[in-house]
Amino acid sequence: MQANGPQNQFVLFKIGPETYAVDIAETQEVLRFRLPKKIPHAPRHVLGVINLRGQIIPVVGLREKFAIESQEASAETRIIVCHNEGKLTGIVCDSVERVVFIPSKNIEENPEFAGQNNQSAIRGVAHIDDVDSVIFLLNLAILYGEEDSREAAP
Repeated sequence: MQANGPQNQFVLFKIGPETYAVDIAETQEVLRFRLPKKIPHAPRHVLGVINLRGQIIPVVGLREKFAIESQEASAETRIIVCHNEGKLTGIVCDSVERVVFIPSKNIEENPEFAGQNNQSAIRGVAHIDDVDSVIFLLNLAILYGEEDSREAAP
C-alpha cells in the first residue's frame, strides 16, 4: 500500500497514437523486433512464432487484432514477451514508453465498450497526470485465449 492508496505497475507502449499497457507482473521481457516465422492457417493477428532461447512462442500483432492500419517495423518496434497461465506470447508494439505506477482509483475496470469489435481484449482504461490520452489496459487471457485456437482451425 502506497501513501496515496494502492497502485499497480504497468509497462506503457504505443500502437500508433494510442497508449496501451500490460501489467508488469505479466511481463517477462522486452525484445527488439525480429520477423516472426509465419504459421499456416493462423488467425490474421497471429503474426507467427519466434525462438526465444530454445522456446517457441507465438507473436501477436495488436494492429491486426484491433484493425489498425499496418505499418512497417522501425528501429523502435518491440516485442513484449508476456505470460498468462503459464503460456508465453509476444506482443508487437510500435514502441515501449516506460514503466509506471497507476493508482487503483485511476483505473476503470470493464468499461462499457468492452466486448464490442474485439475490444474484450481491453480489460480497462486508466489515466495518469503526465499522459494526455486514455491508457488501454490489455486483458492477456482474452488476447490469446481459446478464441485464437478456434480462429486458426481450417
